Amino acid sequence: MLDAANKTLLGRIVLIAVAAVTLVVAPYTVLDPINLPKLTTLAFFAVIALTVMVPGIRNLFRSEFRALAILVSLFILQISLTLLFSGANIGAQIYGTYTRNTGALAYISLALLLLSSSLVSDREFLRRFMGLTLIIGAFLILYGNIQYLGLEPLPYTNAYTVNAPTGTFGNSNFQSAFMGLIAVVAFAMALNSAFILQARIGLALMGFGAVVVIYETLSSQGYLNFVAGIGVVAILWLFMIQRKALGIAVAGLGFLGGSLVFLALINSGPLARFIYDSSIAARGYYWRAGMKMLIDHPVFGVGMDGYINWYRRSRPADYFENGFFSFSDSAHNVYLDIASSGGFALLGVYVTLSALVITSVVRVVRRNDGFDPFFVATVGAWVAYHVQSFVSLNQLGLATWGWVLSGLIIGYEINTRVRDMNKEVSTKVKSTGKKARVLAQSLSAKTILSLFAGTIIAALVAVPVYSANAQFYAALKTGDINSIESAARQKPRDERRLYVLAGIYRDNMADIKAIAVLRDATVRYPDSFDLWNLWMTIPTASPSDVASAKAQLKRLDPHNPDFK
Repeated sequence: MLDAANKTLLGRIVLIAVAAVTLVVAPYTVLDPINLPKLTTLAFFAVIALTVMVPGIRNLFRSEFRALAILVSLFILQISLTLLFSGANIGAQIYGTYTRNTGALAYISLALLLLSSSLVSDREFLRRFMGLTLIIGAFLILYGNIQYLGLEPLPYTNAYTVNAPTGTFGNSNFQSAFMGLIAVVAFAMALNSAFILQARIGLALMGFGAVVVIYETLSSQGYLNFVAGIGVVAILWLFMIQRKALGIAVAGLGFLGGSLVFLALINSGPLARFIYDSSIAARGYYWRAGMKMLIDHPVFGVGMDGYINWYRRSRPADYFENGFFSFSDSAHNVYLDIASSGGFALLGVYVTLSALVITSVVRVVRRNDGFDPFFVATVGAWVAYHVQSFVSLNQLGLATWGWVLSGLIIGYEINTRVRDMNKEVSTKVKSTGKKARVLAQSLSAKTILSLFAGTIIAALVAVPVYSANAQFYAALKTGDINSIESAARQKPRDERRLYVLAGIYRDNMADIKAIAVLRDATVRYPDSFDLWNLWMTIPTASPSDVASAKAQLKRLDPHNPDFK
């Protein structure tokens, strides 16, 4: 499939991609300084990774990776069909919802990174990946405490609870979830008897540091995924040291605890009075809306990242009667987000990928003759991510970890199935500088050319949407209306830019121009509640336009008593 040089190169791309997507933010350059930069970065590295894999793609379908390659292909195929046949605006589906950006481009990029990470996964790569994880974790623990102390150097990031750490995720809930993942990895690595005592103590302290940041975020997501992840680490540790009876007992207790938590999430069982609150109750409405979208649109869903346009139509009729008035652009459950976006087929492939990960874990544990802290830490982190994904959304900084960890686990099982891992590790070149020279000398001219072309293609795919939004943000700062309009209409088109432009015209009493923008925008984005609602606020809008806008709002929000 891939020769040694290409595999090394691909591994480096995966490591850089994970770090870059997690940490990148772009303050004061675009309207959304968190998610759009992460999408751009994710797509850029995913396309480059694809160009490295291309020479071995044909052989991939004839190898042990055949099942995974087929699943990834089916996932991308269903997304492509959804783009064409869901009926939603294709451009909006590609780039996703404003402040989410979990559209087709994001999911295809995540699938490509999953495949990439599977091809390079072995014991040595897991060692390097866990090292990178701990470095990123240490940085975000430090950064989180800086934010908590009120010393945030980029105050744009904290729009939530005062001084609650948001890290580089723009939301304290996501920082909490990531800290839970880091705590799992740190404590799992502290079990490595090959490390000196001081290193193990340091890792344990890092784990406690991550838990402290969870406390500072005032978000319970981190506690939830930390408990689940560390529980799985304990179970795997017991099985790998041949304490299977105790492992089964702990697994049984974990299953019982997980079941009680699940019941609490639906307001049942003895833990409900401790866990169930207004936030969970609202999620119940979000979940039910997502399920209705799936049932009503079983084949192609409502379009990639289309939940925002269908939520009001799909939420239960008793929403307002029960005192809920919040709006959501996500089901707050990754499985339901994927299902509502692309239908049963897309959900089925995603569930199968998750099942393949679990099967791979079981296979590795069965044939392992000792405790493998790097693999166990990887599995614990994967569990932590997936537990969080049941009650939250696919923020790209977190989603990248979930998909790459999936690939690492699947690839580790395949790549170590017939290899002597210890011999493979011992043959690695130890000097980083020497490794770089070997890589440069080993890459063929064809590979270098392909990489160069891939970088150009990646830039063409990823950069335009960011560039257009950056130019719009720069135009807003100048206050020049002509520059603002030109930037707002720049391709690729974006609903948010047109909405802001129309709002500026309205606020400056240029109603005719505001209406002209809205007339064009609502043709392109007929299911945008915000655009139709903005039309209702224009003082000189004609009675027929107001009546049309109100009819559209009633269509989009049929249970709202204001539109009865």
